[in-house]
Amino acid sequence: MIEGREPAEAIAQAFVAARQAGNALTDYPGELPGTLEEAYGIQERAIALFGDRIAGWKVGKIPAPLDATYGTNRLTGPIFADSVVTAANGEVPEMPVFERGFAAGEAEYLLRLGALPKDFDRPWTNAEVAEYVDAVHVGIEVASSPFAGINAHGPAVTVSDFGNNNGLVVGAEIPRGTDFLEWPVALTIENEVAGEATASTMLDGPFGAVRFLFELAANRQLPLAPGQWISTGAVTGVHPVRVGELVEARFANDYSVRCRIVGIHDA
Repeated sequence: MIEGREPAEAIAQAFVAARQAGNALTDYPGELPGTLEEAYGIQERAIALFGDRIAGWKVGKIPAPLDATYGTNRLTGPIFADSVVTAANGEVPEMPVFERGFAAGEAEYLLRLGALPKDFDRPWTNAEVAEYVDAVHVGIEVASSPFAGINAHGPAVTVSDFGNNNGLVVGAEIPRGTDFLEWPVALTIENEVAGEATASTMLDGPFGAVRFLFELAANRQLPLAPGQWISTGAVTGVHPVRVGELVEARFANDYSVRCRIVGIHDA
């Protein structure tokens, strides 16, 4: 902990400093947050310190039995503009990770907000939030944190460091109205299958992730904005990656998005 500073501020400053320098954190930089309220407080301070424009939000699953403990089955963190890459068909962008921290690749459906409601404070359904989404794309979330143990200490710790996000690869657009929930999705690392699943197995699906954010925005000053991407959750799971590896996410038979993992100092 940094002497003389409020604990949440000290934790936020330690994470932001490590991220900006590309350094690892051997230990969590303070007392572990015990609640999501504490964790989002740290995240909000870190967003202000980091200074980059928020281009989207990653949404992750809180598994049982932790969902009962924390009172929700999802969490979120910001995706910053400088970490978002659009990959045309055949392109393989380099995506940086903290080599001595945590690093993973995730196949995800990406929903783009086209508009926002005037008021979030109301009950929401998936069908209702879908009206505020103007595009659906395939993509890869690059999860990475300076703290290697970020996912080993529960969802509050994950939330406290930007939800463990470090980048987003935006692939091709899926035509609106397409029923993609049963599409087979596979994530490969160096051409070896790391995981396979369908979006229908993800809680209540990708639009449920948007509903979660609208509900969270009713309780917190979540800076949602039109044009932001929602990375809706790891379809096939969270798959650790190493520097140099090729990651590919395949959706049905027609869509693929790839990236090459690099160290932050090599980016």
